[in-house]
Amino acid sequence: MNEPAMNPHDLTSHQSEIEQLARETHMPVDLVDQIYNIEHAKLDRSARIKTFVPVLTRRRVKARLRTQRAAS
Repeated sequence: MNEPAMNPHDLTSHQSEIEQLARETHMPVDLVDQIYNIEHAKLDRSARIKTFVPVLTRRRVKARLRTQRAAS
């Protein structure tokens, strides 16, 4: 299934968010990028109100990274 193309502003915004999360959590950018994209896609598919998707994505990514760090 083809995903709709994101506009350049969204891509820049997501990349900044991913880099910031990587710095805050001291985790590799590649890992944060992978988790961020998975969580964002899940939320975006099911959200009726798209305004809160970035906030909820950030919260879920941080929680997953905390869990992953605690397990290692």
